[in-house]
Amino acid sequence: MTARPVWEPLRFPAVLTVTAAPDGFAACSLPDPHTLPILSELTGDGLHAVVADSDGDHQLWFVAGRKAVRAAILLPIDPSFWWRYRNAGRLVRRLEGQRSGRPPRDQRLSAFQLHRAALMLRAWDGIESGASRRTVASVLLNQNVATLRALDWKDAPERRRLARILTASRDTIERGYLRWLAPRHRPAMRGGTLP
Repeated sequence: MTARPVWEPLRFPAVLTVTAAPDGFAACSLPDPHTLPILSELTGDGLHAVVADSDGDHQLWFVAGRKAVRAAILLPIDPSFWWRYRNAGRLVRRLEGQRSGRPPRDQRLSAFQLHRAALMLRAWDGIESGASRRTVASVLLNQNVATLRALDWKDAPERRRLARILTASRDTIERGYLRWLAPRHRPAMRGGTLP
């Protein structure tokens, strides 16, 4: 069985909340496995789904669960409104058979963040598999560390850098990853309007 993460829309604004449209709207019916193939998980608060897309997957939360409804996308007017709006546009383009386009920039990790995350995972996996810190540092940071005398290793900058990487890894594992799910600098709402 493959585990699928269930993201809360409040924590990760890329998750679109799909609910029933008011009467009278000619909205499409969702979820529809023929129109929109999804991987999903039914929980106590609805159906959490991922729609595969070559431009970037779509995360959806169907409040009504598996029951098909004339769909509307809920866009709360909060600091993440424009992020959700751009993702809603991507989903509608996908439903219309067009290319959806790349996810919003806020949603994508930078090249540095991807590199840092990979480094943290590799370091953590190395230590968890039983490798010594020195071995991990020699593989990930500087191969010359392996030939250092014990006294030199104690004072090596690679030793301190690996310690910082492992501290960041632990923080990320213990819910620090939530910072990656939302924009770094959300604009504040002023006077009840979005800037």
